[in-house]
Amino acid sequence: MGRSAAYWATNLYPNPRQEPKPSAPYKDLSPAAAARFRRVREGLLKLPGVAEHLKYMGTSWHWTWEYGVGHRKLCWIHVMQGGPALTFTIADSEEPKALAVPRLPAAIAAAIRSAQRTGPVRWCALDLGDQKAADAFLSFVRRKLAWVVAETPGAATGRRSLAS
Repeated sequence: MGRSAAYWATNLYPNPRQEPKPSAPYKDLSPAAAARFRRVREGLLKLPGVAEHLKYMGTSWHWTWEYGVGHRKLCWIHVMQGGPALTFTIADSEEPKALAVPRLPAAIAAAIRSAQRTGPVRWCALDLGDQKAADAFLSFVRRKLAWVVAETPGAATGRRSLAS
C-alpha cells in the first residue's frame, strides 16, 4: 500500500511458486542490507509471543515475512533489491499513543503521518536504509507490542517461527 507498482517490482521474490527460505535474504542482499534484515528479523523473533510467517501476499507484495501476535499483525518485511523495507499498521486507537512516544524517531513519525488509511487503520511504509532505521523500528515495535498485548488478552502466549 502507498507505494508504486515500479517499487513493488523490485521485490527479490516475485514468483508465487518459488517460496524463498526464511534466511534467503542473508545471502541474496548486499552484506549491509542483509545485516539490517537479520537485525530486524531476529529482534522481532526475540519479542514474547511473536510469530513469523513467510507468505505470498499477491502480485504487489509478493513473498513477505509477516510478524504477529495471535491474530494481530505487527509488521511485514519486504525484501527489495535496494534492501529491506517494512510495512506496519497503526490503528486509530494506537495513533495518539504512537505519536506521543518520547523521542519518537522522525522516520517512524513520518511513516505514520504519511500512511495510507484503510478504514480505522493506517498502513505505514518504512525503508530500512541504515542500521539506525532498523534500531528505531525495533524500539518502536516493542511499544506497539505492549499495546497489542494489553488489547488482546493471551496474545503473548505461544510462539511459532519458521526454521532458518
